[in-house]
Amino acid sequence: MSSSESDATVFSTMAPHISQQIRDRIVAWHEEGILPEEIAHLAGCSIRSVFYILAYHRDFATTCNPFVYGTHGRIRSLDIGDINYISSLLNANPKLFLDEIQESLMQYRQREASISTLSRALRHIQITHKKVATAALERNELLRAIWQAEYGGIAADYCIWLDESSVDNMTNIRRSGWSELGQACVSRDTFIRGQRFSILPALSPEGIVALDIFEGSVNKDCFIRFLNEQLVNLSLWSNEFKLIASLLGSKIESVSRTIECRHYGQLHNTS
Repeated sequence: MSSSESDATVFSTMAPHISQQIRDRIVAWHEEGILPEEIAHLAGCSIRSVFYILAYHRDFATTCNPFVYGTHGRIRSLDIGDINYISSLLNANPKLFLDEIQESLMQYRQREASISTLSRALRHIQITHKKVATAALERNELLRAIWQAEYGGIAADYCIWLDESSVDNMTNIRRSGWSELGQACVSRDTFIRGQRFSILPALSPEGIVALDIFEGSVNKDCFIRFLNEQLVNLSLWSNEFKLIASLLGSKIESVSRTIECRHYGQLHNTS
C-alpha cells in the first residue's frame, strides 16, 4: 500500500433505516412475484437488505433479526405514516411552524413528538426552511389556458404589455446580511416609507412606447387616464398600429367599467 493510500481517510455512512411498514411491504411484493431488483428500487434499499428480510421471514416468520432485536437503539418516534402526513401537511401549507405541526400530529395522528424530533425528521426527508415565493391566489390556470388558446395566434408585433412599479424609501433596504456566529445581524434602517413614486410603462417588441411617472400609487383612474392620454395617441403609432389604437380608443368606456385596481396591465382586445 502506498503512502498516499495509507494517508487517505475513508468515510462510511450508515445504511438508511428501513421501517417496519417497508419490511412488511417487501414481503408482500415478494409474494406478488416482483423481482428482488424491483423490490429494492421500490423500497429504496439494497438488494442485500431485501434478501436478508426475506430470509428472516422464511426462517423465523419475522422481518427483523430476532437475535439482535433491541440492540439498534430506541424505536423511532415517527413511522412512515407520520412522515407522509407531515409531508402532505407542508405541501398544503408550507408556512406552518414546528409547533403547529406538533399540534396537528397530536390531534389527527395521536402521535406525540418533540420540536427537535420534528426538526430532525424534516431534515431526514430533505425538507428545509427557506424564503417563501408567493403566488397569486386569484390566478386561474384554466382561464389562462383558454385565453392563450384564443389569442395565442396574434403576432407579437401587435401586442402591448403594461405593468406598474413603485419606489419609496424602503425599496432599497436589503433583506439579508452578515454577522458573527451566534449574533443577530442588525442594521439601522428607516421604518418610514416616505414619498412613493409610481411608474406605468407600455412595452412593445420595439421597446417602451409610452411611459408615465407620478407621485402616489396606481389606481383605476390613473390607469384609464394613461390609456387615454398615452396609448390612444395616433401620432405615436405606425400605420399598422393606428387601426388597433383607434379600436382601443372606442373601447375605453367598456374597459373602465370592468377593470380593477389590482388587475391593470391585462388588455383584452375583441374584434
